[in-house]
Amino acid sequence: MAIKQSSSPLRVLADLSLLFCILLAPVCSAAPTTAPATLLQLKSSLTDPQGVLSGWSPDADVCSWHGITCRPGEVGIITGLNLSGYGLSGVIPPAIGGLISVESIDLSSNSLTGPIPPELGMLENLRTLLLFSNSLAGTIPPELGLLKNLEVLRIGDNRLHGEIPPQLGNCTELETLGLAYCQLNGTIPAELGNLRRLQHLALDNNTLAGGIPEQLAGCASLRVLSVADNMLQGNIPSFIGSFSYLQSLNLANNQFSGGIPAEIGHLSSLTYLNLLDNGLTGAIPEELNRLSQLQVLDLSMNNISGKLSISAAQLKNLKFLVLSGNLLDGAIPEDLCASDSSSLENLFLAGNNLGGGIEALLNCGALQAIDVSNNSLTGAIPPSIDRLSGLINLALHNNSFTGVLPPQIGNLSNLEILSLFHNGLTGEIPPEIGRLQKLKLLFLYENQMSGTIPDELTNCTSLEEVDFFGNHFHGSIPERIGNLKNLAVLQLRQNDLSGPIPASLGECRSLQALALADNRLSGALPETLGQLDELSVVTLYNNSLEGPLPESLFQLKNLTVINFSHNRFSGSLVPVLGSSSLAVLALTNNSFSGVIPAAVARSRNMVRLQLGGNRLAGAIPAELGNLTRLSMLDLSFNNLSGNIPAELSNCALLTHLKLDGNSLTGSVPSWLGGLRSLGELDLSSNALTGGIPADLGNCLGLLKLSLGDNHLSGSIPPEIGRLTSLNVLNLNKNSLTGAIPPALRQCNKLYELRLSENALEGPIPPEFGQLSELQVILDLSRNRLSGEIPASLGDLVKLERLNLSSNRLDGEIPPSLLQLTSLHLLNLSDNLLSGAVPAGLSGFPAASFAGNELCGAPLSRCVPSSPRRLPGTEVAAIVAGIAVVSAAVCVALLYTMLRVWSNWRAVSVSSSDGEESAHGGGRDKWGAAGDGKYWKVGSPVSSAEEKHSSGSETSVLRGDKSTEAAAGCAAKS
Repeated sequence: MAIKQSSSPLRVLADLSLLFCILLAPVCSAAPTTAPATLLQLKSSLTDPQGVLSGWSPDADVCSWHGITCRPGEVGIITGLNLSGYGLSGVIPPAIGGLISVESIDLSSNSLTGPIPPELGMLENLRTLLLFSNSLAGTIPPELGLLKNLEVLRIGDNRLHGEIPPQLGNCTELETLGLAYCQLNGTIPAELGNLRRLQHLALDNNTLAGGIPEQLAGCASLRVLSVADNMLQGNIPSFIGSFSYLQSLNLANNQFSGGIPAEIGHLSSLTYLNLLDNGLTGAIPEELNRLSQLQVLDLSMNNISGKLSISAAQLKNLKFLVLSGNLLDGAIPEDLCASDSSSLENLFLAGNNLGGGIEALLNCGALQAIDVSNNSLTGAIPPSIDRLSGLINLALHNNSFTGVLPPQIGNLSNLEILSLFHNGLTGEIPPEIGRLQKLKLLFLYENQMSGTIPDELTNCTSLEEVDFFGNHFHGSIPERIGNLKNLAVLQLRQNDLSGPIPASLGECRSLQALALADNRLSGALPETLGQLDELSVVTLYNNSLEGPLPESLFQLKNLTVINFSHNRFSGSLVPVLGSSSLAVLALTNNSFSGVIPAAVARSRNMVRLQLGGNRLAGAIPAELGNLTRLSMLDLSFNNLSGNIPAELSNCALLTHLKLDGNSLTGSVPSWLGGLRSLGELDLSSNALTGGIPADLGNCLGLLKLSLGDNHLSGSIPPEIGRLTSLNVLNLNKNSLTGAIPPALRQCNKLYELRLSENALEGPIPPEFGQLSELQVILDLSRNRLSGEIPASLGDLVKLERLNLSSNRLDGEIPPSLLQLTSLHLLNLSDNLLSGAVPAGLSGFPAASFAGNELCGAPLSRCVPSSPRRLPGTEVAAIVAGIAVVSAAVCVALLYTMLRVWSNWRAVSVSSSDGEESAHGGGRDKWGAAGDGKYWKVGSPVSSAEEKHSSGSETSVLRGDKSTEAAAGCAAKS
């Protein structure tokens, strides 16, 4: 308990005593009366939960106080203070410097805080200072270098920071220096090389940098050198080989480089050598085989190459050989263990490039643990493996072993771990495996094993984990599986198991993870599963399990993951909602019915809720908005109705939102734009109305946007173009209008674009040619698009399907489409296209081009003489020209006709008078004329008459023509 000190005469006495001691140290050492006051001040600075200081009283002899040692035969001369491990807290007061006679201070393994007082440097008799395993902070006081008699300084496992003071090199009597597990930085001071008597140097678990100073070679008495877990660099100095007394060398977890110095082989007393996790290169020096006392050799996690040159036959005391995580190659040497006299118990060679078999290991008769995983070992597991009768751990996984698991494996009666996964093993599990009564872990996953799971396996009653994932086991799960009372993990996924889940499984009360997915299991779930109180993960997906879920499942309060997807379960969801710790609830593709219970939202840590492909009805519960950690919500393909609840806007971490295939109504909520983590949004195949909110353009991480098969209207917002990560855009089967926004070209990662069956107008944006990743389909069919097909679409060289049918596109098919070499579906039918089909597209069926004015294969042959169909503007110009010319001709003809008619009238009157006088004689005499008239050839009268007759005839013909022309002019005018 804490002792609070008031301003009493005792406090004043202590302060005066400390000042007096500082000034007159020799006198104080002979003044025992000051020690009790100093110790009481220490007591007042501490909190004493165990009351070990309760006996510290001025009324009692100080030498009788708990933890105090006095010099024999001398009254009150304190030599030792030991309060280690009492849970004391508080600070070490500066007054402790008044204990001048003290030789040993041990305040280790407490909860002391504050700095190390510099006043400790005044304790010139101090030989041992133990302050390790506290929470002391600040720097190491340089004043400790004044302690000339100090032999042991252990102040590690604190929160000390800063550099190691070089003044510690003045403590020339120092034998042990422990500064490990602090936060010290800087370099190792060269002055430590002055410590000729130093035997133990522990600087590990700091952030020291630089190299090992060459001056450290002066510490010739070193027995333990540990500088592990720092940031030391450079080569390992060869002078380490001169430390003839060195027993332990730990340089692990640094940044040393270069080769392992052969001089280390001179350390004849070395029992422990740890160089793991550096950047060492080169081969293992043969000289290491001289270390006859070596018991532990760890060179793992480096870049050491070459052959495995360590010989346990020479290193007769070697128990641990750890060479994992290097670049060793070749085979395991036959002379690794020359005889059964080898002491090697643990061999770790994982993560190299070793090849060949493991027969050489059978000579290492003392082996208890073998880990040769993650190599390129081949061959069979030798039947004589049972020669290693003491084997406890056998890890051969991630190699290329073939053949069967030999029955002799059952003779390894001490075996606890058998890890053979990811090899090429075949055959059955031998029934002899049932003899392994101590077996705890059995990993056979990712092999090619077959047959049934033997009933004898249920005799391995110590089993805690069984993993047979990814084999070809068939038959049923052993009926007596419930015998495995210690089983915590049962992984049988991805086999060919059939039949029901045994009811005895409910007796495995320690079971935490049950994975039976990807099999052919059938029947109902046994009620006994409700007894598995520890069960956390259960995955049964991809089976043929059926029926309603047993109500007993509601008792499983520790469930975090449930995946029953792709089965035939029916009924209510309630039995799987007993736990409020669910993180994953996946029940897709079953026949669950009823409403989604609001109780789903009790699991506030839910990250995946997948209920798609069932028969659920009613509204989406607003309570789902409480699942603020939800990343996936899949309610697709149910019978859900109503609006999308606004409360879902609270699920700000959603990455997948799938509500497609329901009967949802209302509008697409604009708050969806606030779900900035959204990667997939699928609201297709509902009855949503209204427009597409422009806010969706804020979901910059969106990869899939599917709003197809709804009743959406309005235009496509250009803001969709901001979705530059979009892979799939599906807006088909709506009532969208307006032009296709060219801004969609910014979605340059699109590989699927569907805008069909809308009322979109205007041209196809030429910018679509920039969508170079478009591959699956470009579907713009069944709209009102017009204009020509952009030649730029020929740049979509990855495109496999192009559908532009049922629009109003005109012009010719651009030859650039011939560049679409990946195209296997083309539909340009029902447009206004004309001209010849490019020859390179003739391989597509005629239906691809039907409903246009196209010709050429695969359609009918083009006729070369066919008149060119003139555009409307040219036709109008020609008609106008004809009308102008016709009008001019009409005017000219009318003028000519009037002139001729005027002349004819004048001649006709003159001829009429001459005729009468001539006709008066001889007309009937000749009888030549039908009327009795006779015209003398060459007479003036006959010539004039002929002339007039001719003129009259001519004028009639022209008159007829003039009349026709006049009639034509009248008609045209």
